[in-house]
Amino acid sequence: MMRMLVVVQTAMTLGVGEQVFLTGSADELGRWDPAAVPMTRTNDNRWEAVLSLRTPAPVEFKVTRGTWGTEEVDADGRVPANRTFVPVENGTLEIQVAAWKDAVAAQPGPQITGDYRILPKVHSKFLEFDRDVIVWLPPGYEARPSRRYAVLYMHDGRQVFDPSTSTWGKDWQVDELAQDMILTGELEPFIVVAADCTDARRDEYSPAKKGDDYLRFLIEELKPMVDATWRTDPQRTAIAGSSMGGLISFYAAWKHPEVYFGAACLSPALVERYGKECFRMVAADRDHLPDLRLFLSCGGAAGLEAELLDGTLKMADALRKANFPEKNLMVRIESWAEHNEEAWARMTPHWLRFLFAHPQRTEPDPGTQRKE
Repeated sequence: MMRMLVVVQTAMTLGVGEQVFLTGSADELGRWDPAAVPMTRTNDNRWEAVLSLRTPAPVEFKVTRGTWGTEEVDADGRVPANRTFVPVENGTLEIQVAAWKDAVAAQPGPQITGDYRILPKVHSKFLEFDRDVIVWLPPGYEARPSRRYAVLYMHDGRQVFDPSTSTWGKDWQVDELAQDMILTGELEPFIVVAADCTDARRDEYSPAKKGDDYLRFLIEELKPMVDATWRTDPQRTAIAGSSMGGLISFYAAWKHPEVYFGAACLSPALVERYGKECFRMVAADRDHLPDLRLFLSCGGAAGLEAELLDGTLKMADALRKANFPEKNLMVRIESWAEHNEEAWARMTPHWLRFLFAHPQRTEPDPGTQRKE
């Protein structure tokens, strides 16, 4: 028999009555009974046990507090691989335990209503940074296998659905509002694709070279991937965003009406520094206006929102002077609204109706049609 001393140092002091155990692959370690070998506390964070092993064969083992629900985990809460040692007569093995499975706070999952998929770190050959993309599917998507759906592309994806990732714990509530409005028949069912922002947000959302590269990512890379994966109607695509995201939404829809049938531009950054190209395009296209639906909105609270209100009103005026059809334009101003997600969430039902309140088509599924 070979005797070995095993010493366990715990990062956190265990309470009175708590116990640490060893378990493992050898008979002497209980063949994975999680409470096989009790250890003795020698001070607040130190536990010891003397093992008597018959052979020098390598042994796998784990440290627990008596159950598999209380086994050790690493500092990130992950269960580590089995520990191993080779028995040595009168040897000593010292190990550190960072945390316990039951003591690691469960990380909250996404707080998103409905069915969705998260595409992590989507790469673009046109852009410097990868980004996460969330694809939200409308209620009834799986139940209607023959139906194709309009798609709404949105920027700043972390702000669109999930209060746990959005600024100040407030999101746009697109998921719950869209779901409710689809189920009540106010809106046609549609898919939402929310691409997150990166450290290059200001440049990517500006109507210039990097903004054009960002649009190439959306149009040439992300849209084909979404169209190939989900049942989309490629001819029914809209775009929406706020602030710089509202600016790039206007620019994208006006420059690519062959892709987008409409845009919702909330608090768009149509200021002198960023918005000149959008005003230039509207003036240049007076004789051949794109066939688009445009929703413009802004608040008027002191600060940034008041600054953006002037550009929003000037763009509405420019569109009307260019004879942009009134039926395709909605301008909504809330003089008290601030520049934040809470204000944009209040606007969500209005622009969703503007873009998607179309009559729903009856499309019987092939499997439900009567056969003669």
